[in-house]
Amino acid sequence: MDFLEAMQHRFACKQYDRQRMLEELEIHTILEYGRLTPTSFGLELWSFHVVKSFQKKEALFHACFDQESVRTSAVTVAVLVRTAAFANPDGDLVHTRGKRFPDPLPVFIDDYRPYYEFLKSEGRLDCWLRSQGYLAIANMMTGSAAMGIQSCAIEGFDEKKVLRVLDANADQWQVSLLATFGYPAEQERPKIRESLDELVVYH
Repeated sequence: MDFLEAMQHRFACKQYDRQRMLEELEIHTILEYGRLTPTSFGLELWSFHVVKSFQKKEALFHACFDQESVRTSAVTVAVLVRTAAFANPDGDLVHTRGKRFPDPLPVFIDDYRPYYEFLKSEGRLDCWLRSQGYLAIANMMTGSAAMGIQSCAIEGFDEKKVLRVLDANADQWQVSLLATFGYPAEQERPKIRESLDELVVYH
């Protein structure tokens, strides 16, 4: 499928075919869609947790308020993002990421610091970091639809429980969101969207 066709046929799948697992190449491709997603300043302050085992999915199912999509999925991917402390322009992680780019590190830091300070002053650092995960999940979901694999974004969850299931330290990580993937065991539902005439404002 091309991109638009994939968008038209993707739907929020709640029931997956438990007898049809995803192949490793399919999982790898979906994760590549996430990895290649742009992040603010190219910092990639995230981690993708791929949950395949029945026991872990069952624990996530309860951490996500018993959403059936998690329990029946072939895999559930949780996007974790770093806590605000790791976004500090003087921190080791930002320096490690910044050194990858063509300009010298001080140039990168001088460009990044004013935006960081603005977000910090507005109390928006954690919100900014969490929002990065939405971009990755969106690309994974559309990319998987082009492969004939369905998905469902999971925004309802108990963050502390999810972090415990994933053995992630709450001082270092926060949950952006999760998404389930698999071959559907239900019929595609029609796409219900407002028209562009209702949504678009030209300036």
